[in-house]
Amino acid sequence: MLSFHKSVTLATLLLISSVISGCVTLNSQELDLHPELQVSRKLDKNTRIDVQAKDIRINKVIGYRATGEDPLPEIVLKDSVTLLKHTTEHALEDMGIRRLFPGEFKLQIDLVDLNYQVTKVALKQTIDLNMKIKVDLSKGNKRYTGSYSSNKQHIFVGTPSEEDNTKIINELVTENMNLMVNDPQLLDFIQFN
Repeated sequence: MLSFHKSVTLATLLLISSVISGCVTLNSQELDLHPELQVSRKLDKNTRIDVQAKDIRINKVIGYRATGEDPLPEIVLKDSVTLLKHTTEHALEDMGIRRLFPGEFKLQIDLVDLNYQVTKVALKQTIDLNMKIKVDLSKGNKRYTGSYSSNKQHIFVGTPSEEDNTKIINELVTENMNLMVNDPQLLDFIQFN
């Protein structure tokens, strides 16, 4: 029993030592985001909308964690297309729409940019985030296009944890997609066409 306690104490001391010496390895991060959008309007439940999504970014890496390791650990999205499509469909359902299939409107959402940029000064890390999406909403030969951008800045002492990164990027995606689903011109196009 005494040797067990010595082993636990030794393991604890080794862990503390590695944290203090900065030897803890920070891994690449695959973000599984779940933005919850807030909608401002109700729409006709019989409206049919086919939601499609694309990730048109050239580089699928959002950014890199500033760890001092080489190569720097990447930050990527788990499934950007599913994220855009399902989040938008949930928002449309919250507006009252129940028919999310082809036949009337086609809503194409493109992820244009999603960036995580780190500036490191001593222990301080400043994270600059930006996101841009474009939409193309059509019904027959009528069309509405929109573009939505969001920027955020966060300051951390040391490298943000995986939980920190998930939180701040989820907030950015939520803000950006809220701009889209609450765009009065986009909603008017659906409501009055």
